[in-house]
Amino acid sequence: MRIVSLASGSSGNCTLIVSEQARLLIDAGISRRQVLQRVERVLGLLPRIDAILLTHEHTDHTSGVSKIARALKCPIYTSEGTAPWIEPLLSGGERLLSFKPGKVFQIRDLAIMPFRIPHDAAEPCGFVLEEDSLFQSITARVAIATDLGTVTEEIRDRLVECDLVMLEANHDLEMLRNGSYPEDLKQRILSDVGHLSNDAAAQTLHYLAQRGRLRAAVLMHLSKNNNRPMLALKTVQEHLNGTDVSVAVAPRDRMSAVFTV
Repeated sequence: MRIVSLASGSSGNCTLIVSEQARLLIDAGISRRQVLQRVERVLGLLPRIDAILLTHEHTDHTSGVSKIARALKCPIYTSEGTAPWIEPLLSGGERLLSFKPGKVFQIRDLAIMPFRIPHDAAEPCGFVLEEDSLFQSITARVAIATDLGTVTEEIRDRLVECDLVMLEANHDLEMLRNGSYPEDLKQRILSDVGHLSNDAAAQTLHYLAQRGRLRAAVLMHLSKNNNRPMLALKTVQEHLNGTDVSVAVAPRDRMSAVFTV
């Protein structure tokens, strides 16, 4: 399986997942032009995309979904609780399908497990994607969990058997507390339905490295004002010292490297 972050942050989010048979976008918070240009760099001209999976309804995850779905002629999947918030964004020519958190569904050779995450949205979800490959004795598992205020035991249980985890590392606590944001916004970010700090991400990844099969982590959704890529990376790497887990940071406005599991 190949994984590429096409953009990650409050200005827009989109991730490309490519298995032997399936090609998926997770979230569509950047423009159609940006998506097509970046996907073509991975898949070549006139790429086939099987579906767009939406984690939740916030604008930085959905702003381009209508135009992207129509351009790529692919369906949109979102949770039952999120679907009513997506319908007004569509022009009428798109196909909107819904899933239930905790219930696996299949797209080609990818089994997809959506799971609830704590965030101030209607029914936000993360995903575990498992590839059913004829050429590997052990199936590859990838998880994406961004926009979450805390990591619950259920979420840890979902992530612990994954090879690669794309996890939010939104802010440095001191930068946020001492920064210029209004106090009510700071409290929203710090709440259990807000965003995950570097420290919380580091602790979660340390847990997964000690108890699971984690091989790689990608830090997602970094705040432009309350974080720095090298600071997030340093915080996580310190917690993972002594492990073989590789760590990278997803860029805000451009593609990441291609990660393979």
